[in-house]
Order: sequence, then C-alpha cells, then structure tokens
Amino acid sequence: MQYFLSDEELKKMKNGLKVAMAIPFIDDVEDFIVEAIWEYARNIDGIDPLFNIRSKKLYDVVDSKTGRGWSVKSLQWAFYEGCEFELVIQRAAVYKKAKELGFDKLDSNSDPNLIGAALIKHWNKKINEDAVAQNVSDKRIMVLLKTEDKRRFAIYEESIKQYSPEELYWQWTSPKKNGLKGYRYSDNMCVYRWYPSQTQLFERFVLPKRTQVLDITPVRLKKDQLVDILLPYLEEHQ
Repeated sequence: MQYFLSDEELKKMKNGLKVAMAIPFIDDVEDFIVEAIWEYARNIDGIDPLFNIRSKKLYDVVDSKTGRGWSVKSLQWAFYEGCEFELVIQRAAVYKKAKELGFDKLDSNSDPNLIGAALIKHWNKKINEDAVAQNVSDKRIMVLLKTEDKRRFAIYEESIKQYSPEELYWQWTSPKKNGLKGYRYSDNMCVYRWYPSQTQLFERFVLPKRTQVLDITPVRLKKDQLVDILLPYLEEHQ
C-alpha cells in the first residue's frame, strides 16, 4: 500500500532537506540525517544518537502514538515514474543459519527454491520480531531517492511486503551460482537478489505513479557563516 505525506508534512520535508544541505559540515543526505528529517516532517520526537546508542533493529523511526515504524533508506538513483530501483535490506547468512531456520543443510547445491524459502523466512523473522520488540503494528519502508546533483528527491513510502515462499520462484544468475534471484509468480518481476559470498539480500521496488517529488535548489552556507549564526545561541544556552 502506497502512502503520501500531507501538504504540511511535505513542506516540512522540503524545509528539512534544504536546511540539512545548507550545513557545510554535512556532505550528503543519508543515514541518520534522513531519519531525523523524516521525524521532523512527521512530528516525531526520536532518539538522538549523539547521546544514545543507535539500535540495530529494523525500524529506524517509530511513532509510539500510532504504532507506525519505518525502515528508512536513502538511495542515489536516476529515478522516474515507473522505474525500478533496489537496495540492500539485510545480511542473510542462510547457509550458516539453515538449522536455526528449520532447514537441513543448505549450500550452493541445494534447490534454489529451498534457499529462497530460507531467505524469506529469515527476512520475515526480522520484520516480525523487531516489530514486536519496537512496539510497531504498522510496518513500513521509506526510501528517499535522490538525483546525483541533490536537486530532486522522491519519497517512496509503502507497507513492507512480506511474501510467502509459494509466491516466489528462485533462479541462479549464472552456472557459477554466485547470485540468486527471486521472482514473483504473479508478474515475473525480480523482487529479490541474494549473493552468498557477502550474504547481502537486495529488494527491488517500482516507483509508483503519483509519487511525491521535491525539487530543491541547494544553498550552501560557508563554515564561518554557520558558526556565526549558531554559536551565540549555543553559548546562551550552555
């Protein structure tokens, strides 16, 4: 299910991006910066990692009032309506964790659909267990797509998809078996890629129609400008 920001939230998202890009000590809009801007846009008082250890759990931003939780990502991509994009969602060492996941020994000689079933179980386990631990009932993903020049941003927000093994089929990318792809039976779209050597599981998405897009002209402050603006306030509140 696709979600959209309200006009006010969209305005705050744009303002947050503009301010972040104006700071000369920040070289990109990624990781916690995106999470913080998302919290600002959604009026969520999140945990400050400067004074707290960041959780390794799936949901980077959690709204305790609504039970919504987001896995927040950012990705540089030459996006357009209907384009496909992909990113790493998890490290899944399913060969090592085969028995833990309820499978007999798994290796490159195993049925690829059996390996795929283990990958889906591993990923769904992460989604559900972290949701319980973080009190999340509405499980979502938010990906901020950004062009190389950081002037155009797309906000992809959807419910996290949880497939059953019966909905997918898996194939090796080559006879060397160094990559595995998972396809949806419904439309034959490749929705997952997994590499045994690095255990990285990628998910592939399609940018929907009517996705909210922001156009921004970055204005970069000079370092001394920023210090002159902020330092009096900081000294006053020490």
